[in-house]
Amino acid sequence: MQPLKIVAQMATGQVVTTDMYLPLDSILSYAWMRKNHPELLTISTSGDRLIDIDLSDVLERREENGEFFYACSFAIGEVKGEEIQYWHKRADQSDAEKYVDFGKRKGKIDTKQGAYKSYRNPIVIKLIPKITWYVKGDKTKIEELLNYITHIGKKRSQGYGRVSRWQILETEEDLSHLRAIPDKNGLYYTGVRPPYWLDTNIMQASIPDDERLLCKVM
Repeated sequence: MQPLKIVAQMATGQVVTTDMYLPLDSILSYAWMRKNHPELLTISTSGDRLIDIDLSDVLERREENGEFFYACSFAIGEVKGEEIQYWHKRADQSDAEKYVDFGKRKGKIDTKQGAYKSYRNPIVIKLIPKITWYVKGDKTKIEELLNYITHIGKKRSQGYGRVSRWQILETEEDLSHLRAIPDKNGLYYTGVRPPYWLDTNIMQASIPDDERLLCKVM
């Protein structure tokens, strides 16, 4: 394991994210699934289908207050701007007969409520040309997993967060501690390891107040 600086050069800089954490260990976990269990990516990860992904051969595993986390910083970068776009969901009345069987009765799809309700929802897009992470890990294995990652952030299927190039650089500076670290006196209640949404991985934690982090700690 060695200190590494990992850089994602973004194609358009348009990244959809709510908390700005963008933890790389979570991204690598997704890549691990794509490599080892692609058939499960479209299946619910709840209950018995949840796979315990061990990245300890990829990233250094550390422990604090009896809880483990990976030596992998949160995202570092600079937001150059912000824009709002909208996504729409709208039922096509002319094609209604293809989806709803009214039998011999006359019918109408209700687009004001229920399953066919129309939506116009905003997407907040951050303009970030370059995103950097610091880790302590295995360079070869990280590079192998990043080959599976073409987009980061939310709304990837709509083209946001496209990565044009990954760089993995050796460095003497270890900033992998710039992340959520388990702390019984911490001010934050957040995930400390992937999957970050899992209840057992959410706990009190401290996050360094470092201006380089995209997630600005108040």
